[in-house]
Amino acid sequence: MTIKLIPHKPDNIIGINIDGKIEVEDIDRVIELIEKQLQRRGKLRVYAEVENWTGMSLEAFIKDLKFSLQHFKDFEKEAIVSDRQWLKNLAAVGNSLFSGIEVKHFTFADRDKALKWISS
Repeated sequence: MTIKLIPHKPDNIIGINIDGKIEVEDIDRVIELIEKQLQRRGKLRVYAEVENWTGMSLEAFIKDLKFSLQHFKDFEKEAIVSDRQWLKNLAAVGNSLFSGIEVKHFTFADRDKALKWISS
């Protein structure tokens, strides 16, 4: 299991920890959680800790992309916690492409700031 769920309060925050290669089963679990939360809540937020992401299967990528394109208006914020510079750059690109979602990158040393920001 590459993606582990991180429980958060309030429950409009979807918390995940990514460590390894993402497979379609990982995407299915996250989509199921998101769809349940969307029925109960308005817009959602994502808190993602990325430790050692080694990639994503093609099937998982396609499924994630389709879901993301259908639901990007259902999200308002995303906090990415990682010590990898390329993810910081990706957060900046995400802000440009999806103006309705505010994406911020934090290092693991600033994890508490990320949690505070995603909750505010």
